[in-house]
Amino acid sequence: SAITNTTRRLAFVEPRRLLLQPLNNKRVSTTRSTNFLLKRHYHDREVYGYRVPKEYKMPDYTQEELANRMEYGSLVRFVQSYRQHGHKAAHLDPLEIIQHEKVLALQPERYGLTDPKKMYNLAGILHVTESASNPSGREEADFETILKHLDAVYCGRIAHEFMHLPSASERRWWYHAVESWTKPQLSTKQKKRIHELLTKSETFDHFLAKKFPNVKRYGLEGAESMMVALDRLFELSAQAGVQDVLIGMPHRGRLNLLCDLLEYPHAALFSKMKGNSELPSGTAHSGDVISHLINNPTLKYDGGEVHVSLLSNPSHLEAVNPVVMGKARAKQTELMSSASSECSLGDRVMAVQIHGDAAFSGQGIVMESLGMSNLPHYSSGGSVHIVVNNQLGYTTPAQNARSSTYCSDIGKMINVPVIHVNGDFPEDVARAIDVVFEYRNKFRKDIILDLICYRRWGHNELDEPAFTQPLMYNNIRLHNSVPKQYEQKLIEDNVFESSESVAAVRESQYELLDSELKKANDSGSVECPSSYHLKGNWKGIQHVKTRPLPEEEPDTGVEKDILDLVGKQSVTAPDADNIKLHPRLEKYHIGSRLKRLEKGAGIDWATAEALAFGTLLKEGHDVRISGQDVGRGTFSQRHAMFVDQNTEKAVIPLNHGLGDGQGFLEVANSPLSEYAVLGFEYGMSIESPNRLVIWEAQFGDFFNGAQIAIDTFISSSEAKWLRQTGLVMLLPHGQDGAGPEHSSSHVERFLQMSNEPIDIEKCYDIAPNWSVIHRPYRKPLIVISPKGLLKSPAAVSTLDEMAPGMQFKPVLDDPVATQAPNEIEKVVFVSGKLYYDLVKERASKGLDDRIALVRIEEMSPFPRNELENVIDQYSYARDFVWCQEEPENAGAYTFMAPRIAQLIPRNEKLQYVGREALAAPATGISSQYRAEQAQLIQDALTL
Repeated sequence: SAITNTTRRLAFVEPRRLLLQPLNNKRVSTTRSTNFLLKRHYHDREVYGYRVPKEYKMPDYTQEELANRMEYGSLVRFVQSYRQHGHKAAHLDPLEIIQHEKVLALQPERYGLTDPKKMYNLAGILHVTESASNPSGREEADFETILKHLDAVYCGRIAHEFMHLPSASERRWWYHAVESWTKPQLSTKQKKRIHELLTKSETFDHFLAKKFPNVKRYGLEGAESMMVALDRLFELSAQAGVQDVLIGMPHRGRLNLLCDLLEYPHAALFSKMKGNSELPSGTAHSGDVISHLINNPTLKYDGGEVHVSLLSNPSHLEAVNPVVMGKARAKQTELMSSASSECSLGDRVMAVQIHGDAAFSGQGIVMESLGMSNLPHYSSGGSVHIVVNNQLGYTTPAQNARSSTYCSDIGKMINVPVIHVNGDFPEDVARAIDVVFEYRNKFRKDIILDLICYRRWGHNELDEPAFTQPLMYNNIRLHNSVPKQYEQKLIEDNVFESSESVAAVRESQYELLDSELKKANDSGSVECPSSYHLKGNWKGIQHVKTRPLPEEEPDTGVEKDILDLVGKQSVTAPDADNIKLHPRLEKYHIGSRLKRLEKGAGIDWATAEALAFGTLLKEGHDVRISGQDVGRGTFSQRHAMFVDQNTEKAVIPLNHGLGDGQGFLEVANSPLSEYAVLGFEYGMSIESPNRLVIWEAQFGDFFNGAQIAIDTFISSSEAKWLRQTGLVMLLPHGQDGAGPEHSSSHVERFLQMSNEPIDIEKCYDIAPNWSVIHRPYRKPLIVISPKGLLKSPAAVSTLDEMAPGMQFKPVLDDPVATQAPNEIEKVVFVSGKLYYDLVKERASKGLDDRIALVRIEEMSPFPRNELENVIDQYSYARDFVWCQEEPENAGAYTFMAPRIAQLIPRNEKLQYVGREALAAPATGISSQYRAEQAQLIQDALTL
């Protein structure tokens, strides 16, 4: 690709393409008789990546049904009250400690319904199914039958919340789905499967408690029905043709799921618990704790199979949610590129997010992620959310942990329906999942299963929960476990003949666990599953331990005729005669770029970026750039998309005219979120190493809101999990008097996260965790991008500098000083826009032949060899200075100084010139800023 020092460095990707088909949304008026949402052309139609799920509609009431509703208005209101308020009277608490008030809205006398034998026509009012042989239901029923039916449907051990949905069609679907549904009678085989899952989970927890009593395992005791829910969900997915299920979950119950359902070898887990590594030998890694282990088996069920991937996650609760969404989106995009035209969003891939109740209502990332779930450039066809609701946070009860009735109420922000279910009844949990899956499959939207259960122990098994919840835990100690309760039920139902036959299941499982522990003990270390490492899309990508030498860096130049083609195409709208552009865009953006290309000089940042994108696209690679205002660019510099001034239809010029097999640029103007959007893009990048994925902050310090994603995923995922990412972050940066915010991208934080050794003799012995270029491996890249220099005539390149034989230069020597290097008395190392201020002032002082200004364009990996070659030229220099605009405790100084100092001859000291240490990133007083700037420039150029 075309890479210049104006654009720093961009990543390479390989071809994977999908032109998502447009939806022909038509403009509608906003009168009272229409939907209150205005459908617009903006960013749809032919824009690559714009995708919304298929729409499913239920038929409206017939005229006869409407007439019947009018005749029995009191019954209509009564039924609607059950639909809206029935959950308040449902039997959902397995501990029965939640006190219910009488629900007045469910009292029939309030509606004048006092005669239990009065017959009612049910058409358009209520669905009452008598049996599976009569699925259409009864046409009429007496009030006594109606009341019993409503209680059974809405006030049992399963409860529903869907009346908040704005879509009348969806609400009608719910009426029919839950009211006309005859609970399927589970077969003996299905019941034994449920028992097996519950028993395995409990036996597993008991075994670990006995063999590893001092290990925090975050077991599933009290919430074993989660296993039943997931197993049923996987089975339904396999039968419906879903190929991949992606799971993000916290620590609670993770080991149970891994070993008892996702086929993680018990011996491998025991080996890890004994202190051995979980990752393949021969790789460079630091590993992670047991509650973050993963696996990705293919599970076989009657009627199909499904590939299930449990994603790596950090201890920061809910942080993995947007990662699952992004990975699901990327996987679906690739699958759909080779699928039939009938394949819709969500057909082949499903995201499953498992939450704890306290985190689901307490962590802001949940709201941010939900906010993206239905957006055209972020939707994956609906996530299934399962809240393992222990009715308790760490030690904080629900009434102190949230302001809402349910932890699931956060989902109502985007009109997500909720099913609550009592976790003590696993068969009801399985039935609830049937409805969950059916809704998600029909409407391709998020849905929440609130699995109300309890936590038999404290936050972990070493805690004493009675310190803070004595009454709750007195109740729990007397409460029979879910597996034991279900065993007793199966004995009573003659599924098992006796308690001895039930005990045999436990004994068999215990023997298996014991043999696996012996295997771990005998071998010392058991190789853990590594099937996820560099397989699938990552085949051919390398895991490297050392850094390439400068002479091994690739040539990133491109033929000038290709650059010319790409540059012109970047400002050529398809079907230009039918698109009216903004006049300023035509004059100042398009006209200016064409002139620069014609001259082959004056190539500014935005043009060079377009050349980099376009040459990648021409090679067949896809590019996705996401963030706030990325289409236009924060500083109105990019204009990657053109918007018709008459219709607001948007087009991406680079998605046309680059030849057969070209890749596509997805411009995803994001919601006003950093944490979730960056996590989503990370998820995209780990699924698609052959797509360039970029997140751009509106201003550099906006990444502050996403610091958790950067710390726990982007900078460390390869070290912890061997999970590479080629994600690029563009962070506009520059001290320009704008105040404490919007001035700094805090480069010091990223440098602090670098794993480079301070001893520069060792810097080529490892592969640093930050670095991206056209290489057979992936590393994340942080670009400290400019603001004021975007349109500066001084910060430009020529097309010759992008031609074949050229490559990225991490160090730029002084073009003036190199003409007489022996005359140089002082060498100033600098990075960023300050260089241009220093050049101007140096010339005014007549110091061009006495002071060298050396630009360091890449800080990590530290450019030792290149910098050493430059310093060697100035053998007579006595003063060496690091100059920066940022305060002394910020910027790159603390990272660069100890490394540059090792290269300076004669043990000369590296001097610091810049602002004094400051608690804020910059001053908010403009006069102070100007004085500081003038002083540091003066100090840097003083001999």
